[in-house]
Amino acid sequence: MSNIKKIIWNWFNGSEEGDTTEMSFFQRTAAETSLIQNQQHSNSKSSSKKEKRNSRIPLNQPDDDDEELEDYDFYSSDHLDKIFNVVIEIQEEYDKKRKEEALRRQISLKTNSDKVPKALLNPEVQRQIKKQKVYKPYFLVTLTIIQIAIMILEMAVNWIKLGSPIDLNKENFNIMIGPSTSVLIHFGARWVPCMRSGFENEKISCIEGIEPYSNVTIDSKIVNVCKLSDMCGMGMTEYSVPNQWWRFITPIFLHAGIIHIAANLFFQIRVGFQMERDFGSLRIFIIYTLCGIAGFMFGAEYSIQTPSVGCSGSLYGLIACLLLDLILNWKLLIKPWKELMKMLFVVIISLGVGFLPFVDNFAHVGGFFTGIISGLIFLPSIKFNMKDRIIKKTITILCIPLLLLVMIFLNVSFYKSDAQRCEWCKYANCLPINGWCDDMI
Repeated sequence: MSNIKKIIWNWFNGSEEGDTTEMSFFQRTAAETSLIQNQQHSNSKSSSKKEKRNSRIPLNQPDDDDEELEDYDFYSSDHLDKIFNVVIEIQEEYDKKRKEEALRRQISLKTNSDKVPKALLNPEVQRQIKKQKVYKPYFLVTLTIIQIAIMILEMAVNWIKLGSPIDLNKENFNIMIGPSTSVLIHFGARWVPCMRSGFENEKISCIEGIEPYSNVTIDSKIVNVCKLSDMCGMGMTEYSVPNQWWRFITPIFLHAGIIHIAANLFFQIRVGFQMERDFGSLRIFIIYTLCGIAGFMFGAEYSIQTPSVGCSGSLYGLIACLLLDLILNWKLLIKPWKELMKMLFVVIISLGVGFLPFVDNFAHVGGFFTGIISGLIFLPSIKFNMKDRIIKKTITILCIPLLLLVMIFLNVSFYKSDAQRCEWCKYANCLPINGWCDDMI
């Protein structure tokens, strides 16, 4: 009887080999009856073979079990009642287990629903989330490799010119552990005298690594004077009007030293790669480039004599996009305030680093606000309902001309010769120690 129970139990659970079809109670009963008939037929064959063997071997005593088996009627009502009782018992046990499993699932769903935001349970939101693609971070991977290669090349050139891969000048030591100012300018740092007119006739004091062409006496001190074309390089000729506009772009690939590139690439790899996986290479390329250019344009008016390099403006644009993504998808997060506090902490620390030489806090601010506007245009977002969809589409359309106006304003403001200058704004970009703010006007 235990074997019969085991077989029927396996049928209830669908564990019988080759049989995955669900059967009703009566279908299982009919199948069990057929199985018993097959067993009886096989038993009759085995018993006939056994009788033939026993006929050849004389036995002293008869086998009582065989006689009882032959006398037993498999089609009797008692036998069928036992089968039905076993089937009913298994059915009840199976139904009980199904109810217990359903109850456990309900409890689990209720517990999870307390943690999962209600907006995430919206079928329309789930559909949009499932449609989101996962991209490969081709752009930032390639850019990171280029930035590292250029950093190595900067230090190699500095070694050739000054005999050391880093600047060891005690008067103007590069605390970023990197090359000298002259090398950074020759590689394309944002340095305003090379970018617009008004500086071609000025006498510029030489910096380490540039050969002077004359000497002048200022306050009873002899100062070496260099040509602007020698200071800028990159194809500039003597007496030509400075117009190296590409210095708004090239600084994105440059870094002031090992500490500078390590800090920027840590964030770029840790956060930027994941953003590119979520939003796509084309979107990140546009946002990264626009924020980098806008950042250097925004700060150029307040740090004319100070070279500036780094992709901090672009990275601040990505931080702005993260903040924007947090606000737009606030309903989908379990602890949004916790994520907001973490993000604000990163912003404050980055602004503190901006007071160091060669790092432009104005580029941070310009990149951040440009990141907000460009993020509203290019970043995808979840639409929770029709009203939310209309609002977000309207904001996107309004931000397109706004972004164009911002870029045009920054460009005109930089090249306008009579632009008003803020005398105290330089202290938002440097600390008045060790002469860090002396060259900022």
